Parts: sequence; C-alpha cells; structure tokens
Amino acid sequence: MEFRGRSSRREFWLAMLFFIPVSVLIFLIPAAGTVSGILWMLATMVPIMAISFRRLHDANRTGWWFLLGHVGTILALAMLVVIAFGLVIIEIGMIMVIPHEPPKLDFHDPNSFPGMLLTLFYVSLGMAGISLIIQAFLYSLPSKPEGVRFD
Repeated sequence: MEFRGRSSRREFWLAMLFFIPVSVLIFLIPAAGTVSGILWMLATMVPIMAISFRRLHDANRTGWWFLLGHVGTILALAMLVVIAFGLVIIEIGMIMVIPHEPPKLDFHDPNSFPGMLLTLFYVSLGMAGISLIIQAFLYSLPSKPEGVRFD
C-alpha cells in the first residue's frame, strides 16, 4: 500500500462506505464469529491506514495526525483490558467463597469494585466516541494543495 500521495475526501469516504458496513456485518453475523472479524481487521488495517494517511496529506497534515484520532480508541482498549482483569479478580473471589454465601455484586455503587469497573467501561465508551468525532473532523478537512506538502 502507498502511504505517500494524496486522497480526496471522496476517495476516502467511498472506501469507508465499503469498509464500515462490511466490518459491522462480519462482527454481527454469529456464524462468522469473532475470529473472522479479527482476521478482517488485520487484513484491512494497513490499507485503511494508508488511505487515512493520504487523506491527511491532502488536508496538508502529516500522517502523525492519524495517532491523534486514535488515542481515545487505544486508551479505551487499555481500559477494557483493565476491566477484564478486574472481572477475573471478581470471579476468583466468587470461587473462593462458594462454600459460603455468594457475595453481593453492586454495580450501581460507584465506591464498590464492580461499580468502579462499570464506571471505567462508561469512560472507555466516551473516549472511543470522542476519538470517532476527532477522526470525522480530521478526515473531513478540505483539500489544501498550497503550503507544506506531505506527498
């Protein structure tokens, strides 16, 4: 894939018009499963990055701006790993008290451990949403052929 050059808004959004619905369909079809979705994402990661970089070049921005649009998503994924680790800790705790009365898990109390995990989940969703807004703004910038060129 070519990371140099320029891609117009039309070229970028037409590629996204194909990529996004196919990605959603692959992840939503139970027969396809998560494995095929992950394989799809791995197969399309480099081409999507390439067209994103070229779109940023067309808006007279360096390709490093790509990271700005994805910081929220990366942090959200890191938070989801922390949440998964916390849920494993809760499971271990529940296994250790099986002979006794099972503990009450109160996800609505923000001061309890499950409540903190739920709060982290909501924060990660918000960060991913902000990341999507930043990306939409960056990739919708008009073409600027003048000035510094990142071809």
